Amino acid sequence: MMSKKLLFILIIIVVSCDQGLSPDLADPKVGFGGTITFSGEWNSKIKQTLIVLFKDPLNSEADFNVFNLKYVSESIPFGSQTYKYSTNDISLISNVEPGVYSYLAVAQSEKDTISLSRKDWTVVGIYYTDNDSTQPGQILIPESKYVDSLDIHCDFNNLPPQPPGGILNLSKIKNIIEPN
Repeated sequence: MMSKKLLFILIIIVVSCDQGLSPDLADPKVGFGGTITFSGEWNSKIKQTLIVLFKDPLNSEADFNVFNLKYVSESIPFGSQTYKYSTNDISLISNVEPGVYSYLAVAQSEKDTISLSRKDWTVVGIYYTDNDSTQPGQILIPESKYVDSLDIHCDFNNLPPQPPGGILNLSKIKNIIEPN
């Protein structure tokens, strides 16, 4: 008699737990992701390559600060040709919430440690919307949504405009002084 009751209870539990712990039913994580592609030769002095997200535009060197910085990926492996990323992966900083963001980029440093000094970083790729490379693309992260396909192309032979406060790439200076 007892085993029939136990069997009946187990059947009810199994039937009533239909996808109760399924990841498909979990709330979607807010965030974004995409693919970074690289072309050209990597600078052998590079120690860190990171994906960074800023809430507000980088109009001055003062905008490059920890309060404006909302996401910093782990370092992208040196020499990568492509790199898939997601804000839901392990990162150094992840403070992505629903809202509008103004600057998503890939930046490189020759330093071994993380620096919040703008001059220590060279931007090698910027996220643009609608193929408009005249200004960084805005990113809208809706409530309870994950935005995919925020792809960035990094061309080491044709770096994007640098935000204020950085050191210009020496090859760009050389091209300005000695045009082809």
